[in-house]
Amino acid sequence: RRLPVGGNLVVDRKRMLDLVDQLRLTIPTDIQQASDVIAQRDQILGDARAEARTIVDEAEAERVRRLDDSQLVREARERAHALMIDAETRARQAINEADAMAAAHLSEAAEAASRQLDDADAYALEILRRVESQLGGFVSSIRSSIDGLEQQR
Repeated sequence: RRLPVGGNLVVDRKRMLDLVDQLRLTIPTDIQQASDVIAQRDQILGDARAEARTIVDEAEAERVRRLDDSQLVREARERAHALMIDAETRARQAINEADAMAAAHLSEAAEAASRQLDDADAYALEILRRVESQLGGFVSSIRSSIDGLEQQR
């Protein structure tokens, strides 16, 4: 609203504070997204470990089944060893991919949260400077009105 004296504007303080609060409330969603990414990473790690355990268990079961013949036992040991190496390699690869993906998502979420917080602070600072400027104008206008009235008396 415009003021009749001085041509300045009045800002609704409650509305301005509500807008700043709304900006600050959006930041926790980015933090929740980062938590979700970490939970996904943990799920992927758990799945990779479960898959590795399943492969190792299958290799062990195959080894026990072939114990009857020494040639079969040697082959089973070699196969179990190869399966374990393969499982470890695949598990490491899955863990590395999950870590990389989680780190990327976490970094993106942290950057977005930081940008939003900076934007909210900059907006609040701009509004507060405008209000300060307007209040200075009001004080100056009031002082000149008081001085004018005192001179008339």
